[in-house]
Amino acid sequence: MAIVKNNYVRRGRGERSRAKATIRYIAHRPGKDGAKITRTLFGRDGVMDRADAYLMIDEAEGGSIFFRFVISPDPQTEDTKRDIALREITEKTMLSLEECINKQVQWTAAVHADHAEHRHVHVVAVTPGRLSRQDFQALPGVMRQVATQACLAERRERDLTREQQERSREGGEWELER
Repeated sequence: MAIVKNNYVRRGRGERSRAKATIRYIAHRPGKDGAKITRTLFGRDGVMDRADAYLMIDEAEGGSIFFRFVISPDPQTEDTKRDIALREITEKTMLSLEECINKQVQWTAAVHADHAEHRHVHVVAVTPGRLSRQDFQALPGVMRQVATQACLAERRERDLTREQQERSREGGEWELER
């Protein structure tokens, strides 16, 4: 089962600067060996640079909430070969957030595949206005379910494709042996 963790930047003075600090972290967290890394940020419309991500925060309407999410496929059942498309999983998971709260959400994310045993994605999302207590409590479960289903579906698809390729190669070799 994919893990989805969430929290939010506390409201008040400095909330936008704390959200920007999170963007710097997700884009530049050092790798396993401490080496400086610059990761590609992406959002609903594809690749974005850090200035675009900052602009997303600066232009958020008053009263918006800045959420931080981590989406982490299970390395034992979902990302066994470290090959599932984490961007696609992120897009599907963030779409489920929008459907859950019935609001469009701006977000940026970065894949972290270089400093931990498990690959994961960090997301900064801007939700307009407050969320109800029920929405806030329901979010992790809904997002976890969607992320898990998307990861498992992709795992099945990739494994099936790999099996078909192997059978094709074996069949081709068999034909040559005749």
